[in-house]
Amino acid sequence: MTSDHPDSTPADPAAMLALMRQQRRRTAHWANRSYATMLVTWAVAWIVGFGAIWSAEEDGGNPFFRVPTGPAWIVFGAAILGGIVVSAVAGIRSGAGVRGPSRLAGAMYGWAWTLSMIGGGMLVGAAQRAGADAALMAVISPAIFVLLVGVLYLAGGALWRSPVQYALGVVMIGTAIGASYAGAPTNYLVYATVGPVAMLIVAVLMLRGILPAEGSR
Repeated sequence: MTSDHPDSTPADPAAMLALMRQQRRRTAHWANRSYATMLVTWAVAWIVGFGAIWSAEEDGGNPFFRVPTGPAWIVFGAAILGGIVVSAVAGIRSGAGVRGPSRLAGAMYGWAWTLSMIGGGMLVGAAQRAGADAALMAVISPAIFVLLVGVLYLAGGALWRSPVQYALGVVMIGTAIGASYAGAPTNYLVYATVGPVAMLIVAVLMLRGILPAEGSR
């Protein structure tokens, strides 16, 4: 007769190992999905936002069509704001179901996006208030935001031990430098194409399980 006492049957090591592996796979899948969501969001934000500025009637470079300058910048601001919100939420939710330092790290990383972008916007505003030349601001303003994105990806790669994120950060920093040397309005086209393509490629590979968002800890 088998006893119903919980201590009467020893735990099966193989079953426990299988359970641990299943939980690890589930956590990795959740991390990949959260990070891929963040990447797709920013890719769309860059395509829409920088594409709108590149197509602006004033100082734009789109040879196919133009949009009023005021609405173009409104679209850009809305796209960036949407990216900030989604990034913060995705970063915070990436720690769901995780306890201890990893959960705190996920929350802090999510808020880092919000704080960095707000800080970048305030820095741009301060430069404009100081009387910075419009031609200079057309190059420096977007470069500041893209450079911050690159640094955040570098930090995420170091935090989660993910070479993929770290490499993407390097690509973003290289994009900011290359676009700045290209000058306005060509820089807006570079931001609307090179950055989003890199982010979408990484997002697809993550969703297919080819590239992990997190490395071994």
